[in-house]
Amino acid sequence: MIQIETMLNKLREATKAQHEDLEGENLANKIMDHSITEEEYKLLLLQNYAAYAATEDPIARHLKNYSSTKTDAIKLDLSSLGIEKAETSLEFQCDNEAEAVGAAYVVEGSAMGGLMIGKELKNCPHLEHLPDQQFFSGKRDQIKSWNEFLKYLRNKDFSEDQKEIAARKAQQTFDLFEEAFKIELIKL
Repeated sequence: MIQIETMLNKLREATKAQHEDLEGENLANKIMDHSITEEEYKLLLLQNYAAYAATEDPIARHLKNYSSTKTDAIKLDLSSLGIEKAETSLEFQCDNEAEAVGAAYVVEGSAMGGLMIGKELKNCPHLEHLPDQQFFSGKRDQIKSWNEFLKYLRNKDFSEDQKEIAARKAQQTFDLFEEAFKIELIKL
């Protein structure tokens, strides 16, 4: 148990400021205060798609048994909004297991915030007509992959170098998400 805390603490500390900044500057806040419009929600989903689509495969290449369903869930939600095509122009790669751990920390850790956001979605007047959403579902099973990631960390020993590499990649992953949240809606 000590090992996981050490890696998690390293990743938390390395990304604390970025995490706080990113939370303060994206459209998800409009879900929390119930002011988001349907067009803004579409943009939020497209922004999230861009980030998750860029990160999931590079992580999976280096973490055995890793799978994430976030991109697929976003595609389903976009489809329910009449958007059949989503893509990403963001580039991302992981070169080793330690980098994949750092990236997965950000990707999988986002489930906790997504759970809270999902619980507020139906309280948004402009979104209450939507069918049940998959990405921001508000259901506890959203954190299943986070728990699987923690289980993986519990069974793995990391050197100090690997912790540093993971921390740098976690920071780069937050940078990628920040870049994704700057994407603007051009035409749906």
